Amino acid sequence: MSSHASSSVRRFPEAVRQRFARWLDGALRRRGPIDPPLTLRYRQVFILPTAFGWMIALLLHGMLLGSLNFNNSMGLLTTFLLACLGLLSMHLAFRNLEGIRVEAVHVRPVFAGQAVDVHIELAEAAGRPRLGIVCRRPGSADGEGVDLEANATAVARLALATERRGRLPVGRLRIRTRQPLGLFEAWSWVDSRATVRVWPRPADRPPPPPWTAASRPSSRPGDESDEFHGLRPWREGDPVHRIAWKASQRHDQLLARQFTRPERGRIVFRLDQVPATDLEDRLSILCRWILDAERDGLRYGLELGAWQTAPDHGEPHLRRCLDALADHP
Repeated sequence: MSSHASSSVRRFPEAVRQRFARWLDGALRRRGPIDPPLTLRYRQVFILPTAFGWMIALLLHGMLLGSLNFNNSMGLLTTFLLACLGLLSMHLAFRNLEGIRVEAVHVRPVFAGQAVDVHIELAEAAGRPRLGIVCRRPGSADGEGVDLEANATAVARLALATERRGRLPVGRLRIRTRQPLGLFEAWSWVDSRATVRVWPRPADRPPPPPWTAASRPSSRPGDESDEFHGLRPWREGDPVHRIAWKASQRHDQLLARQFTRPERGRIVFRLDQVPATDLEDRLSILCRWILDAERDGLRYGLELGAWQTAPDHGEPHLRRCLDALADHP
């Protein structure tokens, strides 16, 4: 088989999956809106028996055949009572999900390798509690179950694993319940348009940043509004209010308080100066340098080719730099 043919074979399942995803998206949207905020209506809730439900159905079928074969009235009565209980369970499972309002989906950026904590805001306005509401993303594990009180709101949580930096779309979410008996599963789909930035994983052992003499932190003499540095002998011309009278009395000489004003270092991190060959390794090293500079109170800038930002400090500046690392092509 030629390489072109083998490549076509590998792409075939992905093409089928994409076509099925487009068909499913169109089918769901014909039943009603699926973008939050939305309320889960009658045509948007699906229901099927669970594996446990199918097993109970098979058991009831056996009980029905046995009761008919041996003409056992008590067996028939028990079978029909259990069947009615199952049908009631189906009705309650459907009503447990129908009418729930999905307000919004919230996510926060994380570093590659960390789990994204997805918050789904749910609201109940029909005046009846909803139990065991679980959210899930196709291909991931179930989130935490949440009970929704009558006329109240709650937040269902879901964890998404991350492996690489970039933008991760949350995608379509499945909201389901198996209450009250676990015989049926009712579910609906919500197409979240939320996208979370995944920052590069900070390097564990990065090389030292490209310090220069001008970029290191320093300090210079300051006034009373700065940090207290110590005492020194009083000199002619010093202000009188700087004299430390109690200390001067103990040491039998005039001593003056000395203040210093720390100055933050300034440094600009450049992608082309990172000592690594792989792009992802260089971005990881830059990520670690930026986090360390923010922790040490330095003023730092970043240059990623055409994208540049001037030296600054603080949470918004840190967020801007990490977002640039995540979006770098």
